[in-house]
Amino acid sequence: MRTFFYTRQYAAVRRGSKNSATRGRFDNAFTLIELLVVIAIISVLAGLLLPALTRAKDQGRNTVCVSQLRQLGVATRLYADDNNNRLPAAELLPTSPVNPTNPLSRICDVLGPEVGKSNGATNISALFHCPADSEGRFAAEGSSYEWNTDLNGHRMDETTSESMNFAFAWAGPVGDPVIITNGTIQLTFPPSVTPLLTDYDDFHPRSTASGKNVVFMDDHVTPLELSDFQ
Repeated sequence: MRTFFYTRQYAAVRRGSKNSATRGRFDNAFTLIELLVVIAIISVLAGLLLPALTRAKDQGRNTVCVSQLRQLGVATRLYADDNNNRLPAAELLPTSPVNPTNPLSRICDVLGPEVGKSNGATNISALFHCPADSEGRFAAEGSSYEWNTDLNGHRMDETTSESMNFAFAWAGPVGDPVIITNGTIQLTFPPSVTPLLTDYDDFHPRSTASGKNVVFMDDHVTPLELSDFQ
């Protein structure tokens, strides 16, 4: 009888301990309201952080694009140096050439060799691929950047015929140059305001007016509003 009594008492103690542990687990659990509050807080934080992360990602892509355009500007100058100061001649849209029977080359094919000279790159085609090109321009045209076809075949140092001025120079008595001129020679394509390549499309949305990245003949890169291209 004693053994049976102790056994029943021990079983009752075990049941009491088990029930207490179960109650403890439930007491420490989240209620439905608490879970909803946590989910709401996480949603608010995500709403605050995601736009900032998106902006940081867009800024990173824009930085890469600006760097690539600057390198392509240098490559264009190297091309002119190797070709009697003449600028490249390339199609605006290689998939839709102006003269289908005699199409010009793609700008990526024209400047490709010069890109390797300017930065020693082995993956040359990557320099023509803007990381924000979501329109498939690189895949279709070989470049995310549009060549300024108004420059096709022109000399980089070309002067405006309407305002052509003359200048004479010779060595003076003490070896200093003597210059006589009737004015200042006007370049047809002033380097600081002559664009070489631009984004094909508005790849980089901005908080202000939308625009494209542009590299100019003097190798500086800046965004211009779309209205400047119309």
